This record gives sequence, structure tokens and C-alpha cells, in this order.
Amino acid sequence: MSSFTKLDEGRERVAQPYREVLRVPAALAELLHQFRAAAQLSQEALAERAGISARTVSDIETGAAKTPRLVTIMLLAEALSLSEGDRSRLQEAGRKPPARAGTTIAAAARALPSPIVLVGRDADLAELAALLSRNELQLLTIWGPPGVGKTSIAVRVAADSAVRFRDGAAFIECASLADGAALPAAVAQVLGIRESGQTSPRESLIEALRHRTMLLVLDNFEHLRSAAEWLAELLEACSSLKVIVTSRELMHLRTEHAYVLRPLETRAAVELFAQRAQAVIPGFTLNAGNDDAVTSIVRRLEGLPLAIELAAPRLRLLPPKALAARLDRRLPLLGEGPLDLPQRQQTMRAAIGWSYDLLGADEQSLFRTLCILQAGGSLEAARAVAGDDAGDAHAFLLRIAGLVEKSMLSLEETPDGEARVVILEMLREFGMERLSESDEYGEARRRHAHHFGEFAGDARRRLDGPEQALWLGRLEREHPNFRAALQWSVDTGDVAFGLRLACSLWRLWWTRGYVREGVAWIRRLLDSAEIRNVSIPAKLRAETLRVLAVLLSALAQFDEAVRLCETSLRIYTEAGDDHGSAATLTSLGIARQFLGDYSGATAAHEKSLALRRALGDEAGIATSLSNLASIAFTTGDSQRTISLGEESAALYRRLGNARGVAHALTKLALAAEQLGRLEQAERLHQECYDVHRTLGSHGNAVLALINLGSVAHKRGDTRLALERYRDALRDIEQLPSKAALASLFENIAVTMVATHDTRRAVRILGAAQALRETVGSPRFPTEEPDYERTVVAARESLGSAVFDAERQIGASMNDDRLADEARDAVDALLASHLLGTANAAR
Repeated sequence: MSSFTKLDEGRERVAQPYREVLRVPAALAELLHQFRAAAQLSQEALAERAGISARTVSDIETGAAKTPRLVTIMLLAEALSLSEGDRSRLQEAGRKPPARAGTTIAAAARALPSPIVLVGRDADLAELAALLSRNELQLLTIWGPPGVGKTSIAVRVAADSAVRFRDGAAFIECASLADGAALPAAVAQVLGIRESGQTSPRESLIEALRHRTMLLVLDNFEHLRSAAEWLAELLEACSSLKVIVTSRELMHLRTEHAYVLRPLETRAAVELFAQRAQAVIPGFTLNAGNDDAVTSIVRRLEGLPLAIELAAPRLRLLPPKALAARLDRRLPLLGEGPLDLPQRQQTMRAAIGWSYDLLGADEQSLFRTLCILQAGGSLEAARAVAGDDAGDAHAFLLRIAGLVEKSMLSLEETPDGEARVVILEMLREFGMERLSESDEYGEARRRHAHHFGEFAGDARRRLDGPEQALWLGRLEREHPNFRAALQWSVDTGDVAFGLRLACSLWRLWWTRGYVREGVAWIRRLLDSAEIRNVSIPAKLRAETLRVLAVLLSALAQFDEAVRLCETSLRIYTEAGDDHGSAATLTSLGIARQFLGDYSGATAAHEKSLALRRALGDEAGIATSLSNLASIAFTTGDSQRTISLGEESAALYRRLGNARGVAHALTKLALAAEQLGRLEQAERLHQECYDVHRTLGSHGNAVLALINLGSVAHKRGDTRLALERYRDALRDIEQLPSKAALASLFENIAVTMVATHDTRRAVRILGAAQALRETVGSPRFPTEEPDYERTVVAARESLGSAVFDAERQIGASMNDDRLADEARDAVDALLASHLLGTANAAR
């Protein structure tokens, strides 16, 4: 009995579909495709004209069906409006007997699925075609995660390249094969190689292909790695044979060239979504009303073509904005795909599950545990959450490498050269489902929280040194993980852990514009402690109240900030903690300064300075000096501002604290501006702006931009002033406080009055004043002269009645309306001839 007749039942099921491939004569498939292309009809359009299914047309053209009945061919000829001669050719092709197995590889090798039009893959296709054209390359593996489109691009490349292979190209679907041993027989069946009792399938294939110039596509090879050795043997024996493999895992053969297929770029993903949407809603178009929502959808789907294919039909039920809002949990929504897709591709969960099931037990456990990482994590974080942080780092890297090779995660390099574990969000969602069902979930969350608590504490100690920018960037990168750790502390009632973490993160929240979020976390943790009747250590409570006061000051809630600082100071004093007292006095002084209590602010900062000098705390001394310089400026003492500012800047420079240097230089720049030294002020404000931009301190960068606008106005360059204010308005949400927002609007109004756009200027002044009254933050004394001159000039220009009416209109605006008014005014002035008049007048 021959080796083929000994195939078990599982192999027989695999072989049967490939026998079906040979039943359509190659001539019929080729002719129908030519005639349809000449008529410029899609398969669907031809099927509709002929009154048959699109699947029938597809199966005839790909050879994936039995020889069609004569009536089917006649219907196709009629639908194509063929001439009598072409009708006869088509019918004659349909009457030819099917190719017998073993008679010719060329006829069988036309069995490629119909390639689809690919979006956003031109560069990939060009590079793959170039690789395939290299004489020395025999094995090309297209490698990538579930749903990235490996099969589609392999079929397209094979179809485009088939003409270069004398004996054609063939497609072998490997997903249903039980193991690598079944592969030679499956390939032989597709190619129609004659059975032989004297040789094995492996030997038969080598003999048949030894002198053939041919391209094979082996699709979904990842579970057949045991066949890699045979594939290497086949390629070595058949020098003119080339193979494209699609896989989520590499084979690691010497002849293998791996091509990583990545998700689509955003615009290509948007285009693909729009195409698929048009297939289910013919009138769908991208427009200004839905472009943002569609962009949000494809970003949440991470540019994975399969996910986009599965999501687009949901537009039958949900408009784009509603669909985008429901994609926080992706997998439940991405189900019930087209029935003509393989079952593993009909839902994203099934596609990912196929890969997950191929992992070993240890790999599955490691994968689902690593999914606890939010937006990825460093290798150290991965080791910690896996419970392997005390083990051998190299051994852990090898464990990770297995998952990388299987496309379940990737290792990416951060800007500062750190290796980072990254998992696509859809894979992570699947892994979290598996993790939450296991008994590993609780311990994984605990390890995750404690690692990031320690990381935040370490980073906090480094934020006052020369690596400040580096560590702020690392904190920003791990922000999603910090959120998860804070949530763990709330869920478990470990409030002290959460408060310590919050106290380590306040600088990140304050610098990078997460102030409201930070306030919300601290209030939530304090409420949780009260509800659970959890006792908080005295010093931790004092530090928490001070940190909350700092964040509230950034929101211009100065009265509450003062009360919290006074409570914190009392606790620190009772505990004899001079470091804590000095820090709290600094926060108290800042809040009092913004409330206009300059004597109280000065007293607080001087007490803080005395404590820090006694402690030898140079960083603290520099901070107190900088804050005293700020008060000196606000009260008009320019010389004291310069003296204190220079001493502070020198200390900060010696400590390598760039952020501190920028704050000290701001005081010096304001003093120079006050003294009329505008070129020096411009240079210093620009240096501050550059430092804050480098550090990612967005709010302080906007403040520096406002100061640069003020200097440009005083130098008489109205256009430059307005351009800087326009840029500040674009980043208005980054401003650290409502008081700073009011200052921006007042600066804009001053410049507008100078350009004679007086009515709108007065409305903006009225709105800014109402904003100051709401938050309880008066203008500093140094700001009053320019402000009063502007008010007097505007009143004289408009008359008191109109002035008061416009100011009242402005006072009724909310923040958003005020921002829109300011943007419209600045844009109009920049486009106006009035700028020339204003500059000439100055």
C-alpha cells in the first residue's frame, strides 16, 4: 500500500479541499479572469449581472471549485457581452477534462486565492517583491501579530510575482494541518503529484520539484515548526524553488529571511476603514463630521487590518462617534466577521486565541501575567510582575524572546535607550481576560503595584539632579502603570501605599499638566481611608496635605491650599520634622503670594530659608531664594529680585537642576523687563522657554511664551507679540493655573488696545477680571501700571458707556467662550492692515 493511501482520517480531510482545486481547468480560470478584467467588472458586479453568487465567480477564477455546469458558463458569457468567438472559447475551456494528478504542476499551480486590493501596503509590496527577486533568497517568512494581514499580502506578492516562475505559484493553507508531518502530503496534493508506493511524500516532492522554477505560499505555518527541517531539506535540493511562509513565529533556519509586517499607519488605516464602511453603507464618506471619530477608531484598533474589517460592519448599528466610544473594550465588538473567512479570523478573539493556544503552558502564564502592564513596561518591570526579579536577567530575557518570536509581544527601544516590553492592546485585552480567570490575578496586581511604587520613589529622588529631563520622561512613560497601581491601592484598601505613591508623583502631575487627576486621586484615597477607618501615619498625612495644597494652588484654589498647608505645618512641627516644615512653608508662601498677602508670603519663605540653611539643604535654599525673588519682583523691588535670583540660579546650576535654573532666570528676566532692558529680558525668557520645552514642562513653557509676547509688545513688534500669544492660545489647556490664564488674556488685551481693536479688547479685559475674582487671585502690583494705562486708553477711545457695556459682556463669558474670543481677535489682527498702523505709531 502506498504512503498516500496510508494517510489517516485527519490527513484525508486536509487533502480533500486541495483535490477540489484541480477540478476547474486552468484555461477556464484564466479566460474568465481576462474577460472580466477587459469588461472592467469586479467579481461581485459580474455575479450580479449573471444572476449567480460572487463566490462562484471567485471559485472559478481561482480554481477552487468543480468544473461549472454549461448553463453557468453561458450566463457568464451573456453577462460579459462576449462575441460569438469568445463565447465559444469560454465554453470550450469549460468542456476540457480536469487535469489529472501528476500530469502537470503548472496547471495545478495556478491555485492562488484571488488577491484583494491592499491599502497602505505599497512600500511593503515593493520591498517584498524586491526580496523575492533576489536569486540567493529561497525562503521568505512574513512575520507579525494576529490580524496584521500576513495572508493577504503574501497572496498579493505571489500573484504579482507568479509570472516570473515558469511553473507558476501555489497556495497551501496550513492552519488545519495537525502537525508538521502532514505538510509534505498536503503540498503534494495541491500540486497534483502522483502517488508512488516506492517513495515517501517527502522524496516524491523533492523529485518532482528538483528542476522546477516555482513559488509556494505556506500560510499559517506557526504550529508546524517541526516541518522546518524538511522545508530546509526541500529548498536545498530544489534550487529554483522559492517559498513564502506566513507565520506568527520564525523558524530560525539559515536560509530564512524574516520580514516583519507592521500595522497600518493611521491615514492608511482610515482609508481602509472607509472602504470597508462603504461596502456595508454605500453612501458612507469621510468628512469633517466623522474624520476625527474614524481616526480614533483605527487608532484604538491599532491599525490591524483584520480588526478594521471586523469593526466597519458595526456602522450598520452605530455611527462612527458612538462606535469609537464603545471601543474601550475591543474584543466583544469585533466578532461575527464574514463567513468566508477561516473560522479563526471571524473574530479578533478567535484570531488571538489561535496564537495563544499554540503557546506552551509556561509561555501562556508569562504572557497573561505580562498583560498586567499598562502600555508596556521596562524589562525590569516585566521581571517584577512575573515574579522573576530576583532571578537571572539573561534567563528571563530568553523567556521573553519566545513570546517575541511568536509575535505575542515586542521589545522596543525607548528614546533613552531602554528596552521596553510592548503588547498590542487587543492582545493585552485577551491576556487580561485569561489572567482574571486564573488564580494568578491578585498576586500579579500586587507585584505590579509594588514595583511601580518603588520605581516612582526612586525617580522622585532623581528629579532635582542633572538627569531631571530623563526621569520626567520615564515617569510620563509609566503613567498608565501608576494609575493602575493607585487603583490597586483603592481596591485593596492599602491607602498608605497609594498616598506614598501620590506624593512621589506630584511633580509629574504638576509639570506635565495632570493636576486635576492628581487632586482626584488624593481626595479619593483620603476618602477611602475615612470610609475604611484606616489610620494614616502622621508624617504621611502631613506630606499628603502639602502635596494636595501644591496641586490646588495650580488650580488657583488658594484659600483651601493655605488651610491645608497650615494643617500640614502643624503636624510637621509637632513631629519635629524640619525638612517637612520647610517644604510646607514654601507651599504656604506661594499660595499667600497669589492671594496678594505679600508680607505673609515673605515671612513663610524666610522661615523656610532659615530652616534649610540650618539643614544644609542646598536645593531647598535655592528654592526659597527663587520664591523670595518672585515676591520682590511682584512688589517692584527690581534690585532685590536680581540679587536673590542670581544667587538662586547659581545654586541650581551647581546642582544640575535645569528646572530650578529656569524658574530663577524667569525672575531675572522679569526684573530686566521692569528696568527696560528688553533685549536681556528676551534672551532670558527664551532660555527659560527652551529649558521647559526640553523638560516637557508644558505649562511653564506656555508661561514663558506669554512673557516673550509681553517683551515683543514692549519692543514695538506687535505682530511677533500676537504670534506668540496665538501659540500660547493653542496650548491654553497646559497653563498651570487660572491666574496664569487671566494674565494671558490681559496681555492680549493690552496689545489689542494698541492696535485699536478696542471693543473686543475691553470684552476680554472684563472676562479676565471676572476670572480673577472667581479664583481670588489679584494682579501683582508690578502688573498694575500697564493694566491701568490700557484701561484708561480704552475708556477714552470708546467712552464710558460703551466701555462699561462691553466690559459687562466680557464678564458674562465662560472660559471656553473667552478663549474663542481671544483666538478670533488675534487671528483677525494678524490678518489685518491695522498691524502696520500700530507698529508705525509706536
